[in-house]
Amino acid sequence: MNIIKKALRMNWKEAWPLIKQGHKQSKRSYLDLIIDLYHCYKEGYNWGEYFIFGFQFNKSKQYRDTFVCGKVHYQMITDKFKISDEDNSFFDDKGLFNRNFSDLKGIDTLDLRVNDFNDFKKFVEKHEEFFVKSATGYGGHGVRHIYLKDIKVKLEDFYNQLLKDGYVVVEEKIIQHPEVSKLSVNAVNSIRIVTVKNINGDYNAPFIASRIATGEAYVDNCSVGGASCVLDDEGVVNYDYFANIPIIKYYDRNIVTGFKFKGFKFPYFKESVNLCIEAAHRCKNPFIGWDVAITENGPVLIEANRAPSFDLFQVKGQLENNRGKLKELEEALGFELKK
Repeated sequence: MNIIKKALRMNWKEAWPLIKQGHKQSKRSYLDLIIDLYHCYKEGYNWGEYFIFGFQFNKSKQYRDTFVCGKVHYQMITDKFKISDEDNSFFDDKGLFNRNFSDLKGIDTLDLRVNDFNDFKKFVEKHEEFFVKSATGYGGHGVRHIYLKDIKVKLEDFYNQLLKDGYVVVEEKIIQHPEVSKLSVNAVNSIRIVTVKNINGDYNAPFIASRIATGEAYVDNCSVGGASCVLDDEGVVNYDYFANIPIIKYYDRNIVTGFKFKGFKFPYFKESVNLCIEAAHRCKNPFIGWDVAITENGPVLIEANRAPSFDLFQVKGQLENNRGKLKELEEALGFELKK
């Protein structure tokens, strides 16, 4: 009965295409896969991690124990460093984040809960194109792209409507470096940089991945069809990009332009890492995922995530030595993470 209850809670609309693909590729029965999914759920893995990590192909405990489990290991880290919800408050609020890191942000921003109409008027006089966001949206949701020329009501009425609708974060449009636009033309293709503070108080950035939009999409979030690839220590793409919505697929090139991904090196890569480590020094949280965009003038800080989506760094087709990254995370932290 318990397994049935757990199964019924699964997002079948998103999970079923992956189960079907896993069944076809692994030659395992549907029942075997669903029971295994349930057992992994009890261990702390969600169904997305199950397929991203390649568990449908490998039931070995030795293999699976090499992976960072977001739910379990994140809690271990926060407990070890005694992190409270208050310490994480600005991760959940884009406006608060922008105010805390305004000197590192790299673009003009407003929080309409703090900035008044006069501030908004000055902003649009400077920026004819901008984005408005809800303070707590995630995964590319709660974002609108605004062109000043398309506003058909009085500016103050538009300002008040934004407040009413909860679009309180206003940000200048990021003009992406033309080299990075080769990866996907329409989206700002961000880099996810994970900073880690070890038990001695030293900082490093051991995990870095690129995220891109696929096709002609405008957002790079993997949860809405984007793709990702781990980067090496020099910011170079060495693998095909990976997507798992609606099914697992790898991309070796931009499907619109034909630009081949392998060998691409991000401009301002070291500067991006240094920017995130500087920002991390202001935070008590020892384990943060920073999203950075690259412009012609250098890196721009987009936002930070208290749980940095470790599935980005443990994609089956991008693994070194066919194992997960638990050992590397333990080395970065300076202590073992035992389930």
